Amino acid sequence: MVHRRYCKNCHDPFHPRPQNPNQEYCSKPECQRARKAKWQRDKIKNDDAYRANQREAQRKWRKRNPHYWKEYRKRNSAYTKRNRMQQKFRNHRSRRGMDASGKIAKMDASTHKKHILPGRYELIPVGASVAKMDASIVEINVLSSGYG
Repeated sequence: MVHRRYCKNCHDPFHPRPQNPNQEYCSKPECQRARKAKWQRDKIKNDDAYRANQREAQRKWRKRNPHYWKEYRKRNSAYTKRNRMQQKFRNHRSRRGMDASGKIAKMDASTHKKHILPGRYELIPVGASVAKMDASIVEINVLSSGYG
Protein backbone atom coordinates (compact mmCIF):
# COMPACT_ATOMS: atom_id res chain seq x y z
CA MET A 1 0.00 0.00 0.00
CA VAL A 2 1.20 3.50 -0.87
CA HIS A 3 1.96 5.74 2.07
CA ARG A 4 -0.22 8.67 3.02
CA ARG A 5 0.53 12.05 1.44
CA TYR A 6 -0.59 15.62 1.94
CA CYS A 7 -2.57 17.38 -0.79
CA LYS A 8 -0.73 20.29 -2.45
CA ASN A 9 -3.94 22.31 -2.44
CA CYS A 10 -5.83 21.70 0.83
CA HIS A 11 -2.92 20.07 2.74
CA ASP A 12 -5.20 17.31 4.05
CA PRO A 13 -3.78 13.77 4.22
CA PHE A 14 -4.84 11.29 1.54
CA HIS A 15 -3.78 7.94 0.12
CA PRO A 16 -2.70 8.10 -3.55
CA ARG A 17 -4.57 5.83 -5.92
CA PRO A 18 -2.63 2.67 -6.80
CA GLN A 19 -2.88 3.64 -10.50
CA ASN A 20 -1.13 6.94 -9.74
CA PRO A 21 1.47 6.46 -6.99
CA ASN A 22 2.89 9.96 -7.63
CA GLN A 23 -0.50 11.64 -7.06
CA GLU A 24 -0.06 15.08 -5.48
CA TYR A 25 -3.67 16.27 -5.12
CA CYS A 26 -6.53 14.59 -3.24
CA SER A 27 -9.82 13.76 -4.98
CA LYS A 28 -11.85 16.71 -3.65
CA PRO A 29 -13.39 18.66 -6.56
CA GLU A 30 -11.74 21.94 -5.50
CA CYS A 31 -8.34 20.25 -5.33
CA GLN A 32 -8.83 18.66 -8.75
CA ARG A 33 -9.76 22.11 -10.13
CA ALA A 34 -6.54 23.49 -8.61
CA ARG A 35 -4.55 20.62 -10.16
CA LYS A 36 -6.06 21.26 -13.59
CA ALA A 37 -5.50 25.04 -13.31
CA LYS A 38 -1.83 24.47 -12.43
CA TRP A 39 -1.46 22.04 -15.36
CA GLN A 40 -3.04 24.58 -17.70
CA ARG A 41 -0.82 27.45 -16.46
CA ASP A 42 2.28 25.29 -16.95
CA LYS A 43 1.09 24.13 -20.39
CA ILE A 44 0.42 27.71 -21.57
CA LYS A 45 3.80 28.82 -20.25
CA ASN A 46 5.80 26.01 -21.87
CA ASP A 47 3.90 24.84 -24.99
CA ASP A 48 3.75 27.27 -27.90
CA ALA A 49 1.20 25.22 -29.86
CA TYR A 50 -1.14 24.89 -26.88
CA ARG A 51 -0.83 28.62 -26.14
CA ALA A 52 -1.66 29.49 -29.77
CA ASN A 53 -4.61 27.08 -29.73
CA GLN A 54 -5.97 28.65 -26.53
CA ARG A 55 -5.52 32.16 -27.95
CA GLU A 56 -7.42 31.17 -31.11
CA ALA A 57 -10.21 29.53 -29.09
CA GLN A 58 -10.56 32.70 -27.00
CA ARG A 59 -10.64 34.85 -30.14
CA LYS A 60 -13.44 32.71 -31.59
CA TRP A 61 -15.37 32.84 -28.30
CA ARG A 62 -15.09 36.65 -28.19
CA LYS A 63 -16.36 36.80 -31.78
CA ARG A 64 -19.38 34.62 -30.88
CA ASN A 65 -20.05 36.62 -27.66
CA PRO A 66 -19.22 40.24 -28.53
CA HIS A 67 -21.31 41.81 -25.76
CA TYR A 68 -20.40 39.42 -22.94
CA TRP A 69 -18.02 41.69 -21.02
CA LYS A 70 -20.24 44.76 -21.37
CA GLU A 71 -23.18 42.78 -19.96
CA TYR A 72 -20.98 41.22 -17.28
CA ARG A 73 -19.84 44.65 -16.07
CA LYS A 74 -23.47 45.83 -16.06
CA ARG A 75 -24.59 42.81 -13.97
CA ASN A 76 -21.61 43.11 -11.58
CA SER A 77 -21.28 46.85 -11.08
CA ALA A 78 -19.83 46.59 -7.54
CA TYR A 79 -17.11 44.22 -8.74
CA THR A 80 -16.42 46.46 -11.73
CA LYS A 81 -16.12 49.56 -9.56
CA ARG A 82 -13.79 47.80 -7.11
CA ASN A 83 -11.63 46.47 -9.96
CA ARG A 84 -11.32 49.95 -11.51
CA MET A 85 -10.24 51.41 -8.17
CA GLN A 86 -7.66 48.66 -7.71
CA GLN A 87 -6.37 49.21 -11.25
CA LYS A 88 -5.94 52.93 -10.57
CA PHE A 89 -3.94 52.04 -7.47
CA ARG A 90 -1.78 49.57 -9.44
CA ASN A 91 -1.26 52.18 -12.16
CA HIS A 92 -0.22 54.78 -9.61
CA ARG A 93 2.12 52.34 -7.83
CA SER A 94 3.93 51.30 -10.99
CA ARG A 95 4.37 53.71 -13.89
CA ARG A 96 6.04 51.04 -16.02
CA GLY A 97 4.06 50.08 -19.10
CA MET A 98 2.18 53.38 -19.28
CA ASP A 99 2.08 56.11 -21.85
CA ALA A 100 2.53 59.83 -21.13
CA SER A 101 -1.14 60.25 -20.14
CA GLY A 102 -0.82 57.62 -17.40
CA LYS A 103 -2.93 55.03 -19.23
CA ILE A 104 -1.69 51.47 -19.59
CA ALA A 105 -0.06 51.12 -22.98
CA LYS A 106 -0.78 48.23 -25.28
CA MET A 107 2.24 46.14 -26.15
CA ASP A 108 1.85 46.84 -29.87
CA ALA A 109 1.14 50.56 -29.49
CA SER A 110 3.65 53.24 -30.32
CA THR A 111 3.57 56.88 -29.28
CA HIS A 112 6.03 58.10 -31.91
CA LYS A 113 6.23 57.99 -35.69
CA LYS A 114 9.78 56.61 -35.98
CA HIS A 115 10.19 53.08 -37.25
CA ILE A 116 12.91 50.72 -36.12
CA LEU A 117 15.38 50.24 -38.94
CA PRO A 118 16.42 46.78 -40.09
CA GLY A 119 19.45 45.48 -38.24
CA ARG A 120 20.54 43.35 -35.31
CA TYR A 121 19.30 44.34 -31.92
CA GLU A 122 19.83 43.13 -28.40
CA LEU A 123 16.70 42.93 -26.22
CA ILE A 124 17.37 43.39 -22.53
CA PRO A 125 14.48 42.71 -20.10
CA VAL A 126 14.00 45.68 -17.76
CA GLY A 127 10.68 44.87 -16.07
CA ALA A 128 7.36 43.05 -16.16
CA SER A 129 4.35 44.36 -18.05
CA VAL A 130 1.23 45.52 -16.24
CA ALA A 131 -1.09 45.16 -19.21
CA LYS A 132 -0.37 41.75 -20.73
CA MET A 133 0.84 38.53 -19.15
CA ASP A 134 2.83 37.56 -22.23
CA ALA A 135 4.47 40.97 -22.76
CA SER A 136 7.83 42.20 -21.54
CA ILE A 137 9.34 45.65 -21.28
CA VAL A 138 12.72 45.66 -22.99
CA GLU A 139 15.55 48.03 -23.82
CA ILE A 140 16.69 47.87 -27.45
CA ASN A 141 20.36 48.42 -28.26
CA VAL A 142 21.67 48.55 -31.85
CA LEU A 143 24.37 45.92 -32.43
CA SER A 144 24.79 46.59 -36.17
CA SER A 145 22.85 48.34 -38.90
CA GLY A 146 21.55 46.82 -42.10
CA TYR A 147 20.56 43.20 -42.67
CA GLY A 148 24.09 42.01 -41.74
